[in-house]
Amino acid sequence: MILKEFRITHSTLIEHYQFIEAHLEGIYAALLDKPFGDGIREIERDSLSGVVREIREIEKEQNISVFTEEEYKQLRQVIERRNFWCHCCYFEMSFDLKTGGPAKVRDVKVLFEDLKTAEQWREQLFHKKIDLLEKKKKTLENKL
Repeated sequence: MILKEFRITHSTLIEHYQFIEAHLEGIYAALLDKPFGDGIREIERDSLSGVVREIREIEKEQNISVFTEEEYKQLRQVIERRNFWCHCCYFEMSFDLKTGGPAKVRDVKVLFEDLKTAEQWREQLFHKKIDLLEKKKKTLENKL
C-alpha cells in the first residue's frame, strides 16, 4: 500500500468514526425529554466515551435497553480503535521509506478490518437513531 492509498483509506475510516460519533449524539438526544437540538448541544462537546456513558445512564434511569452488554463491549473496542487511528497511528506505525505506506502487512490488514467494523457500526447506529426518533415523534404526537 502506498502512502496515497493509506491516506485515502485512513480518511474514509475517520469519516465513519465521525458519523458514529454523530449518531451516538443523536441517540442520546432522542432519548431525552426535550427538543432534539437541545440534546445535541448538551452532549456535543463530550468525548465519545462520555456520550456512551450518558446513554447508559439514561437506560438505567428510564429502565430501557438501547444497547446490549455485547454491543457496549464492541462500542468500547470501536472507541479504542478510533482513538488509535485519530491520535496515534502516525506515531506508532512503521512506514516504508520507498512507498510511504505502512511497512507492516499486519497494519494494513488491521486498517481494513477497522474500516469494515466502523462502516457496520455507522449503519447500525444510524438505524437505531432513526428508530428512536420515530418513537419520540409518536410519543409527542400522542401527547397532542
